Amino acid sequence: MSLRSTFIAKSPARVSLWCEPFFLYMKKDTYNHVLKYTGLLGGVQVFYILMSIVRNKFTAMFIGAWGIGLVETYNRAVDLIANMTNFGIGFSAVRRLSELHEQGKEEAIKMYIRLIRSWALVTALLGTLICLLSAPLLSYFTLSDFHTTKGFVLVAPMVGILAITGGEVAILKGLQRLKQMAAISALGALVTMLLTIPAYWLLGLHGVIPVLLSTTAAVCLLNLYATTRDYPYRVGLRSMKLMKSGGHLLKLGGAYILAGTIGSGAELIVRSYVTNSTSLNRAGLYAVGVTLIVSYARLAFVAMDADFFPRLSAAGDDRKRRNNAINRQIDVLVLLMAPFLIAFALFLPIIVRVLYTPEFLPVVSMVLCGLSFMYFKAVYTPIAYLPLARGHSRLYLLMEFLYNVVFTVLVIVGYHVRGIVGAGIALSLANLFDLINISLVYARVYDFRFERRTLLRCIVQYALLVAGIGAATVASWGVKLLLGLPVLGLSLWFAWNLLRKKTNIVDKIKSIVRRKKP
Repeated sequence: MSLRSTFIAKSPARVSLWCEPFFLYMKKDTYNHVLKYTGLLGGVQVFYILMSIVRNKFTAMFIGAWGIGLVETYNRAVDLIANMTNFGIGFSAVRRLSELHEQGKEEAIKMYIRLIRSWALVTALLGTLICLLSAPLLSYFTLSDFHTTKGFVLVAPMVGILAITGGEVAILKGLQRLKQMAAISALGALVTMLLTIPAYWLLGLHGVIPVLLSTTAAVCLLNLYATTRDYPYRVGLRSMKLMKSGGHLLKLGGAYILAGTIGSGAELIVRSYVTNSTSLNRAGLYAVGVTLIVSYARLAFVAMDADFFPRLSAAGDDRKRRNNAINRQIDVLVLLMAPFLIAFALFLPIIVRVLYTPEFLPVVSMVLCGLSFMYFKAVYTPIAYLPLARGHSRLYLLMEFLYNVVFTVLVIVGYHVRGIVGAGIALSLANLFDLINISLVYARVYDFRFERRTLLRCIVQYALLVAGIGAATVASWGVKLLLGLPVLGLSLWFAWNLLRKKTNIVDKIKSIVRRKKP
C-alpha cells in the first residue's frame, strides 16, 4: 500500500454498526478518550517497534544496504500482487461479521467464517498463481533483468499466505477479539525477530527468501491458532450456494483493490526507478530512509481504525459532531507528533548508528528533509477518513489516485535532481499537497472546518518542528543541543499545557503517586 494509505482503513461502505447513543459519543469525542485509546493501543506497537529495532540492526549488519534493497523489492512486488488479488476480503468481511456478533447469532457466525475462509483460500490460490506467472515481468520491471525471476517464483507463496492471514485477521476483528490481536501482534514481532537474525547470520543474502517466507508463515499460523480454537478451519469450495453468497465481499472490496493497487503500484514504480537509475545499494538507503520517516512515528496513529473511525462513522450527517471528533483527533496527533519528531531530528545520527550501521548515515539528510511528511499526515489523516465514514468510495479513490500520481512524480523528480535528499523533500511536498487538497475538497463536500485553536496549534507546532530540524542540521553537537533543546522544551510545554487543561492527566498522576507512597 502507499505511504498515504498506510494509516487509513479502506472501506467503500459506510460503517454504521458502531452506532451508540448520542451522549456516549459526545463523551468519546473528548481529549481523555482519544488520548486513552491512543496510549492503550500504542503499548503493543511500542513492543513491536522495539523488536523491529533489534531485527533491523542485525539485518543491516548481516546483509547491508544491498540486501535491504532486495528485501524491499520483493516486499513491494508481493504487496502489489496481494492488493490486486485479495478482493479486500480482509476488510470487507469485518462489517457483516461484527453485525452477527452483536446479534449473538452463533450459527450464522460459523457459516460466515466458513465463507470468509473459502474466499480467502480462493484469492490465495489466485494471487500465488499470478505471482508465479508474472515473475519474469516483475524481475525485469524492478531490476531491468531476469536474474531475480527465480526469487519472485520462490516468494510467490507469500501472496497466498497473506490472503489467508487477512481472512483470519478479519475474523478476529469481526468478533472484537482485540486482546488476542494485540497478543498476536506482540508474539509475531518476537517470532519474526527470532527467525530473522539467525537466518541472516548463517546465510547472509541467501537467507532473504527463507526469512520472508518463514516470517510470513509464522504470523499466519499465530492467527490461525487464535481463530481455530473456537472455530475449526473449514471451507466450502464445493458449495456453490455458499460461494455465491460471498458476492457482497467482492463488491465491498472493489474500492479496496483499486486503492491498494494504486498505492502499491506507486511505491513499486518509485523503488524500481531508484534501483534502475542507481543500484540496489541506493534503493536500500532509500528504503531505510522511508522506514525511519514513517515507522517510528506511526504510534500516534494506532487508535485511528479501532476508535476514531467508528466514532466518525457514528456521527452520520451531524456536521458539528464530525468536525468536533476530527479536530479533537488532530489536536492529540499534533501534540504527540511534534515533540517526537523534534527529538527524533536532534538525535537522528545516533539513532541511525544504533539502529543500523555507519553505512546508512547518508540517510540522515533524507530523513531530516522528510520529517514534515509525518507531521502533515498527523494533520490530514483524521480528515481523510470522511469519505470512508460516509461511504463515498468514488471520492476516496479519486483522492487516493491524485495523491499517488503526485507522490510518484515528485519522488522520481526529487531523486533525479538531488538523490535521496531530493526524495526526502519530495515526500514532504507530496503530503503537503495532500493536506491542502483534502482540506479544500472536504471543506466543500462535507463542510469540514478547522477550529481556530486547532489550526493555531498546528501552525505553532509546525514552526517549532521547522526550528528543531534547522537546529538538527548543525554539525556541532554543542550548538545543536543549545539551539534544539529549548525548541523541544517549548513544544513539550505546549503539548503538556493542552493535556493539563483538557484532560484529567494531572489527577491520574497524583493518584498514582499517592498509591506508591508508604
